[in-house]
Amino acid sequence: MARIEVYVIVKEEGVMLHKFDFLGDGEETKDQLVSGFLTALNSFAKEIGFPKGVGLIRSGSLEARFSPGKQIFTVLIIDYFLPMGLMAEPILSSLAKEITESFEKKFKKPLNQGKKGRLYKSSDFQGFRVYIDGLLDKYGRESLELYQKLILVECLYDNVPENIIIPIIGKVSKKQDVLSEFKKIPKKHQKSVKNAINKINHRYAPLWQIFAIPTLLF
Repeated sequence: MARIEVYVIVKEEGVMLHKFDFLGDGEETKDQLVSGFLTALNSFAKEIGFPKGVGLIRSGSLEARFSPGKQIFTVLIIDYFLPMGLMAEPILSSLAKEITESFEKKFKKPLNQGKKGRLYKSSDFQGFRVYIDGLLDKYGRESLELYQKLILVECLYDNVPENIIIPIIGKVSKKQDVLSEFKKIPKKHQKSVKNAINKINHRYAPLWQIFAIPTLLF
């Protein structure tokens, strides 16, 4: 089972303001422990000369992507049995950055008040889940476009003729959903299409799960 979570933590005090579990099945009992570890790790990196703290750490199937803001930092944690493909990097980095920026913009006043009084009330930081869902929708649309393009490129690599594939890529670039068109590719090329779909489904599985992409099954 995948683990996909976001921790929102105050930089200086190390207070966890929120944790968002994308799949809704995380262990809340370990939240403070994980938050404390992430804060200590980020602080230690600064102390030994890394001014922006930690950027990305990986251990086995676990990946933690840090995104620093002015007053908080967020950590996008993904634990999956498959490694993430290179094409997933910019999408996940942008998602983590936008979560940080959106949180600081929405909660600018309570963040400033908390810093001044050195007290952060969890009740002051409610209602951010709708912003998370909005970002997931936004990056979901981008990921669906990527998903279709990756399959089409794999088809080209497997010698499906350009005169079939290039027009479909053009439709994808115009933000059209072409999932239904894969089955319309001539029968003699369907084995290549199936291989391409299976490869992309497997290689980028965590990304498709995060953004609820309707992967094809042939």
